[in-house]
Amino acid sequence: MKDHKLMYGVYLRSGLLLGIILSILLFLFVPYAEVEPYKLKKEIVTMVEQISAEIEKYEEPPPVERPKVAVAASVNEVSEEEAVETIASTEFQEDIIRTQPTGPEIEIVPYYKVEVKPQPVYLPAPEYPELARKAGIEGKVTVHMLVDIDGSVIDVKVIQSSGNQILDEAAVSCARKSKFTPAKQRDKLVRVWVSRRIEFKLK
Repeated sequence: MKDHKLMYGVYLRSGLLLGIILSILLFLFVPYAEVEPYKLKKEIVTMVEQISAEIEKYEEPPPVERPKVAVAASVNEVSEEEAVETIASTEFQEDIIRTQPTGPEIEIVPYYKVEVKPQPVYLPAPEYPELARKAGIEGKVTVHMLVDIDGSVIDVKVIQSSGNQILDEAAVSCARKSKFTPAKQRDKLVRVWVSRRIEFKLK
């Protein structure tokens, strides 16, 4: 035991010396690693606006589609006995001189009783409503027109609708512009109802 206590100091000095030698060897042979300060990594994105320098080629515009025109059907003057007289439309206009004043007191005679029936002088083609034309809507409208003693139309009624209000209104507007020769009963100018069928059809 005494020997160990005596040798304790020797062992301690030997251990310290050995540790110093190992430290020196490590310092000499192990490469030095430089410590760099921490830098925040930030991705920098550069936005590049690409400007197209291409010149647009001139393209010839497509041919413009010609507007579709409504086709007016023949005019039918119908008596109460359902006798139908087909009259071709015409663009000829004739000045009609008023021979008697118009007014509510003028007699309206049934078509079948009229001795001299009104003849069409001017039957304009209907204007096809733009909305109906674009939607591809077609139809037929039958109207009654009250022909005055000067041949003008003073009232219009729809007696057979096309099923579309736009076409019906266009037909009424067209019918009001119609002109006829005056009707006569016993050499007296009278008013009379006549009918007209207007057809809206896309070509």
